[in-house]
Amino acid sequence: MTQEPQQPPLDPQGEGGQAPVTPAAPQQTHGQPQQPQWGQYGQPQQPQWGQYGQPQQPQQPQQPQQPQQPQWGQYGQPQQPPYGQAPQPPYGQPGYGGYVAPPKPGVIPLRPLGLGEILDGAFQTARRNGKAMFGSALIFQLATAAVTLLVMFFAFGNLMTDLFSMSSTIDESDPAAFEALGGQLISYSLSMLVTAFLSVLIQMVLQGALVVPVLRAVLNRKTTFTQMWRLTKPRVGSLIILALLYAVAVLAAILIFTGIVVGLIFAMGATTSDSAILGVIGLSLLLSLPFVALSVWISTKVLVAPAAIVVENIGAVAAIKRSWQLTRSNWWRTFGISILAAIIAGVIGSVITTPVAFLAGLLTPVLVGGEPTAGQTVGIFFATQGIAMIVGALVGAITLAFQTGVMGLIYVDLRMRRDGFDITLLKEAEHGKDDGGIPGSLVSSALAAGAGATGAQPGQQPGPYGN
Repeated sequence: MTQEPQQPPLDPQGEGGQAPVTPAAPQQTHGQPQQPQWGQYGQPQQPQWGQYGQPQQPQQPQQPQQPQQPQWGQYGQPQQPPYGQAPQPPYGQPGYGGYVAPPKPGVIPLRPLGLGEILDGAFQTARRNGKAMFGSALIFQLATAAVTLLVMFFAFGNLMTDLFSMSSTIDESDPAAFEALGGQLISYSLSMLVTAFLSVLIQMVLQGALVVPVLRAVLNRKTTFTQMWRLTKPRVGSLIILALLYAVAVLAAILIFTGIVVGLIFAMGATTSDSAILGVIGLSLLLSLPFVALSVWISTKVLVAPAAIVVENIGAVAAIKRSWQLTRSNWWRTFGISILAAIIAGVIGSVITTPVAFLAGLLTPVLVGGEPTAGQTVGIFFATQGIAMIVGALVGAITLAFQTGVMGLIYVDLRMRRDGFDITLLKEAEHGKDDGGIPGSLVSSALAAGAGATGAQPGQQPGPYGN
């Protein structure tokens, strides 16, 4: 192991009494710190020799200035962004290109509607205008039920009494008895046809009237019973003509179909074999399919004609053309929504009427007791029919109000898609004043135009949605 040579101790006085040699200073100039190399952090400045220098503190980053606090009761203004940066939107407001919800002054938003919005809007409209919609529909249903029951009592009651009384004593060889029964059957059938025809006329008028509260509910305006019928009164004649046109079309279709079937029967001549009869029945069923498909297609095309008569103040023929135009390119959508509404109405009706019919079937044998006479049987029959008709009138009022509400909102949706009807309704909503009329009609549009409305009217260019 190699030892280092020992150094002689230094004389504190030095040689020859000289002062001790001061150690050499570091190889750098006093007061000039060594420059850091590239990529290194700079070292703090070194103190001079013999002084206790404080190390230089690194500079603190400049604290950002706090925004001035708003005074009490004042809203703070948003800070201006630095140059070159886009301004940030205030809290709760969409930024540039963000989604802005369409206005919804009433039961629906003012834009093309979806399925759920149409169904929900129909329920809300019926709930908000119960007296006008349910009241009118209930009066119509009860009146129809009362007329039908009276016709059944005077025409069908005698027929049933004769059938029950003659069932055990009738002489099959007596043709006069069968002729009497046949005459009563014809009388009853004609009476029911007249009742059904009157029911169709009244229902068409009611459908047009119920469109009034639907259109007013779009702008969150309630409608009274008298107000609805006052606005519908000028259009009752056109609605009746529309019902007559529908009845003529249905009758013509029935006559054409019956004529084809009778022609097939005569074409087979006197052949009465089972195969010939089955062939006629099969051909009749095959021919009925295109007739049913055609009737469904036409009924969907003219679905919103009653609404067009009431809102646009046009005649029956013009309303059919208008409905045909509105449903163009939207047939399947219109058909699907109307069928779904009918299914919902049918389910609601079944839920209410099925328990009532079940209870009536259970109570009838208990009330009769023993073997009833012909008069008792007829009386029980009409009593149960009366109860069933009253319950049916209640159910029919609910379903009719709902389905008519759906039809009215389909009309609004189709016009928003084709005519820009939402712009007309929006301008009228901004006008703010309820003139007591039908929103979107000629009178209401004229009032809104005085405030600057520019909605599209029938026959103008298509709306912004392109279909």
